Amino acid sequence: MHQRTLYFLLQVSLVVSCHAASLRLVQDQKAQTISVQRLNSQKPLLVQNARSDHRPYLHPIVAPDGNGVLTQYSPGHHKHQTGVYWGFTRVNGRDFFHNPSNGYWQLQKAEILAGEGEVVQWETIYHLLDEEGESMMEESQVWSMRDTGNDYLVDLVWTGTAHTEVTISEYKYGGLFVRMPWQQGKEGEVENSARQKNQRAEQKRSSWVNIGMQIDGRAPKDWGHIAIFDHPSNDAYPTPWRVDGQLGAGPSEAILGDWTIPAGESKTYKHQFVVYTGQMNDVRLNEQWKAYSGQNYDFAAWLQARAEAKEAKFLTGEQAIEKMTTAEGLEVSLVTSEPQITQPMAFCYDDRGRLWIAENRDYETRRSGFSNDGKSRILILEDIDGDGKMDTKKVFLEGVPFPSAIAVGFEGLWLGAPPNLMFVPDRDGNDQADEEIEIRLTGWGIRDRHEVLNSFIWGPDGWLYGCQGFATPSTVGKPVDGGRVFKKGDPFPTSQEVVDGQFIDGGVFRYHPIKDRFEIVAHGFSNPWGLDFDDNGQAFISACVIPHAFHVVQGGFFHRQGGVHIHPHVYSDIRTIVDHRHRSAHGGARIYLADLLPEKYHNKFFMANIHEHALLADSLVHNGSGFIAKHYEDTVLANDPQWIGFSLEIGPDGAVYMLDWHDGDICGNKVHDKDTGRVFRLAPPETPYPTHFNLKDLNNQELVNLQFHKNDWYVRRARGILHERASKGAVNEETHIQLRKHLENQSDPGRKLRALWALHVTGGVTHEHLIDLLASEHEYIRAWAIQLLCEDMHPGDTALEKFVSMARKDSSPVVRLYLASALQRVPEASSWKIATGLLTRGEDAEDHNIPKMIWFGIEPHVTKDPSRALQLASESKIPMLTRFIVRRATAGQLLNEVVSAMTLTRSSEVRRQYLEGMRDSLLGQHDLTPPRGWKDIESELLKDEALKRLGLQVGQLFGNAEAGATQLAELANPSTPTERRIEILKIFGQESFPPAFDAIFAALDDKSLRLTALRSLAVYRNGAIAKKIVNNYSEYTDEEKSAALQTLATRRNTGSYLLTALKKEKIPRSDISSVIARQLRRVLGPSFIDWWGSMESMTKDKQLAMDRYKFLLTDAYMAGADLTNGKALFTAVCASCHKLYGEGGEIGPELTGSNRADLEYILTNMIDPNMEVADSYKLVTINTRDGRTYAGNIYREDNQRITLRIVGQDLVIPKAEILSRETSPLSMMPEGMLDALSDQQARDLIGYLKTKHPIE
Repeated sequence: MHQRTLYFLLQVSLVVSCHAASLRLVQDQKAQTISVQRLNSQKPLLVQNARSDHRPYLHPIVAPDGNGVLTQYSPGHHKHQTGVYWGFTRVNGRDFFHNPSNGYWQLQKAEILAGEGEVVQWETIYHLLDEEGESMMEESQVWSMRDTGNDYLVDLVWTGTAHTEVTISEYKYGGLFVRMPWQQGKEGEVENSARQKNQRAEQKRSSWVNIGMQIDGRAPKDWGHIAIFDHPSNDAYPTPWRVDGQLGAGPSEAILGDWTIPAGESKTYKHQFVVYTGQMNDVRLNEQWKAYSGQNYDFAAWLQARAEAKEAKFLTGEQAIEKMTTAEGLEVSLVTSEPQITQPMAFCYDDRGRLWIAENRDYETRRSGFSNDGKSRILILEDIDGDGKMDTKKVFLEGVPFPSAIAVGFEGLWLGAPPNLMFVPDRDGNDQADEEIEIRLTGWGIRDRHEVLNSFIWGPDGWLYGCQGFATPSTVGKPVDGGRVFKKGDPFPTSQEVVDGQFIDGGVFRYHPIKDRFEIVAHGFSNPWGLDFDDNGQAFISACVIPHAFHVVQGGFFHRQGGVHIHPHVYSDIRTIVDHRHRSAHGGARIYLADLLPEKYHNKFFMANIHEHALLADSLVHNGSGFIAKHYEDTVLANDPQWIGFSLEIGPDGAVYMLDWHDGDICGNKVHDKDTGRVFRLAPPETPYPTHFNLKDLNNQELVNLQFHKNDWYVRRARGILHERASKGAVNEETHIQLRKHLENQSDPGRKLRALWALHVTGGVTHEHLIDLLASEHEYIRAWAIQLLCEDMHPGDTALEKFVSMARKDSSPVVRLYLASALQRVPEASSWKIATGLLTRGEDAEDHNIPKMIWFGIEPHVTKDPSRALQLASESKIPMLTRFIVRRATAGQLLNEVVSAMTLTRSSEVRRQYLEGMRDSLLGQHDLTPPRGWKDIESELLKDEALKRLGLQVGQLFGNAEAGATQLAELANPSTPTERRIEILKIFGQESFPPAFDAIFAALDDKSLRLTALRSLAVYRNGAIAKKIVNNYSEYTDEEKSAALQTLATRRNTGSYLLTALKKEKIPRSDISSVIARQLRRVLGPSFIDWWGSMESMTKDKQLAMDRYKFLLTDAYMAGADLTNGKALFTAVCASCHKLYGEGGEIGPELTGSNRADLEYILTNMIDPNMEVADSYKLVTINTRDGRTYAGNIYREDNQRITLRIVGQDLVIPKAEILSRETSPLSMMPEGMLDALSDQQARDLIGYLKTKHPIE
């Protein structure tokens, strides 16, 4: 009990705010209660009731601010419900849920375990009595509570020990339950981690449930909340939940069926409660759950969604509609489905309102499928009678493999089918592709079939925009020899020669159909699949895995799911705009700019969600230069786990159209059914579909009038036709006159923009007119004038002068953002002048976009004109940019100039920013020659208490023994806070500081410092290191063992000592990971290989091995897997590189969210890990000039240094110290991993890999 108590006290202490209040427990033996109080008050915050003949329960729980009680005892609607309590409904047929007393419960003890402090803890132990009054089970409840000021964190560990075999029978509730003070007529809501609310959450599995409602004594909108967290160690995790009609809720394993505790054995459940007031914030709850559980919420949700889909019953299109629920006043209808269409990957509309579908029948898995099927097609569907259902089907094109993106325009189809972007003409309009297909661009990859080019859409500026995922690196340009159209059976090209190639591994791109020009608009993201523009022409994407919405700014570098930015000096990228989280995996993006749906939907951001099987809507709220995306509504819930929506359109009727790939594998690891696919329509009931029209039949004046249609579908299609006509000289001056009148006379800025965009694509807006628009009263008109002037990167001197003035004076952050974006598209001299004005705008210092966009624009110029750059750094009102300029100048070996500029400023705050920039750039380097003037300014810095620590850090990098000695004294002083001592150890571990060796070596005996000390010793040469580590190795934790092996494998002398220890079995061979083995091979050569054996191609026949393990690892055989042993094997074999359930390394891919339930997936990756290796996971081996060897991944790289991600840490290595660097074409994971394991070990390891929750 004491061990368990200490563990949970520690666990709770890690999940807290630094503002935690001290608490005390007061036990009243007469009242049979234990009360939690703040030290400065005698008012109870929470009361544990522990009566001798009544089940234990918590009540009252008072709101953290003291206003209102958040629990209820024995309400009229459910008298047996008692605040927060635990009661099973069917324990060997006996009902403890509905009988809180009456001979069912007997108190054994209620005691305080930790009575005062930031965390308090107590325990109740009860006997659950049978009909004869004998104990059938002992129930322990250990409670721990912390008060952060804003909320309470309350942990529960429930343990039931059976005295006789106990069966808890299947029932719709029973176990933990929370009763808040619900009253008829008061607002309240239950919401789970899957964002299912109230009765939709009933009996659903989820990681947490939040109960919130109006509370007496509080303002109507200031609700009280109790969130209940499930823990991954609980057997049924994610456990299904009971949610009753009065908003009572609790998890219950009994929903799944009977379960048993054998006599003499115990079962434990863990839960945490977050008690708070105000508004629910699911992002915060997910972060708190992550801290409590040790798991990434997104991966947990992914596993849950995938399991639901696999187990779900297949529904036809019509059956699917019957299951759907929609927002009030809207309904879903079926537009088309199998067999009319199958495998739809993209869709769009033409000028006649006809639906074009790209059927991608070549998709097989994320790794396979390109042209094997040969049956991919482009279809044209048409609704003849206006009932919203497609009546006719034509095949426009067939046989082009892997179509993933389409857009209609310029008398043909723009088709994205990797590796090509093609124009497929139909100049005679016969709905048949012409023979001469034009390959406009080539070079798109297909490494991850999830992340190919996608989401084509015509931008308001006349460019064709699209998206690309991060896991499919591509170099895109014009084909050297005209390119090649691939057909059935053709292999995907291993390489593509292109002209003017541009690299993209995640981002948004655009192509101009007339100018024949390709540009990367923005780099980053994860797997963006959905792009659209709002009323003001702002671009937004939806994304998977990472937060789901981004405001796309031209020239930006954005949050990446993985890998590194192509630019080494990004330093900080632009993040999401969302303030909430949906379940991961969004696809499709449309901003509602039509008039069919109610007005409340105008400018709402619609996205399909693959894991929630829903159409969701966010509100886009202006914030500074950008936006915050706030959740608005779950507009459509498919209630079908096999519904896979990942593309959206707004049709000519103003309805929202949803493409459903539809499959039992929602993440496309395999295609379970190639003969499914649907398109659904969301609209008010009885909405007709417009038929028998063709916008191309309209004259130019009529197309101009359509620029102001309430449905932006007409605006966009009409603008595209005008663009096409203008390219042929078929738009006259009269058309331009009409558009200019609208630009001048329309009162709404959005209507003005539509006139401007139409003028631009038709060549009707002059350079002078755009300059005049820079003075418009409307911020988005000024902004778009900047963008259009810079489209061809030649804005002209007059415009540039205006830009400089606007940077200093313009009141709009939107305009300043466009100016920051333009820095990359104007001459260098002008870029400096504009940036100078922008950096004086201190109001933009915390803006979401502007500081970073300024940086992306000026970074290339810093080392070209360091004097100007550093003057700008000193004068900047935006601290981030001061740091970044200094950091870049330092990386450019301009330290003399940096120190000189720092000397000239007397501002302590500016000097701090200089020091931070220098430190960040020099980290990892040592024995540097002090720059001119450093000694003079160093003494000043060390006298300034605000700068002393930074001054010491930088001074040590310049070889200042006094600075090093000062930090060494701090390290050796036991009263120095542990966090500071760890920080100093890391500094001494980045560079060898010989006087520090003894202190680092001594830190091996301090458990709080040992892990960091083990890593830091790698840079020191001393024979005592290996001996000490080997002798104490058995006492280390798993993480410490991994760090110890990494350090020993770094040098030849310590590696030899390690090999001797392995031969003498002082260290188990099984502890040596594949990365350490490869590192030792490099360090020791044949002497290691002779003992270890070959690492290459250990499995001679991979298919034979696959077949053997499939035959061996049957369900019956796997049922006997020892999961505890499997976890130990994972720790030894896999955890140095891979993270699972929050534990392990980050060198290889995260496994928590991988396809681990699939045996074939596991076997393929273990037997043939080199089948497909992403660049970011290839092993890089670095040898340094002082004899160290490291193996890992490149995490970041610039001209001066490499950041290598090795086991357990990121190591900065100056390039000047690198003797050799080798990148293996193979995975770090060796072939034949299973060959080293017995059949039983293979079963245990794979059994553990297939688990859905951690094993204790």
